[in-house]
Order: sequence, then C-alpha cells, then structure tokens
Amino acid sequence: MKKIMTSHKGRRCKFPGCKNILSIYNHEAYCHIHLKSLDRAYKQKVSK
Repeated sequence: MKKIMTSHKGRRCKFPGCKNILSIYNHEAYCHIHLKSLDRAYKQKVSK
C-alpha cells in the first residue's frame, strides 16, 4: 500500500489576516479561498 504524502498539522494560511488552518493534504502555503484569489490576480496581471 502506498503512503499518502501529508504536510504538518496546524499550519495556517499565509494570507494576511486569514486564520484558516490548512489541511494536512493541502501542500500549498495558502488556503483554498486565498489560493483562488491569488491565481485570479496573477492571471489578470499576466493578461495586461
């Protein structure tokens, strides 16, 4: 059986003011909500 990769428990989203605790299965530095907003802002910046 293959072991699933996990991140440290209790990590917090790095977005300023966000208090969301990240899932052990989320390997990103931001929560799902802020990761989407960062992606959207990056796409708008690139398309200009």
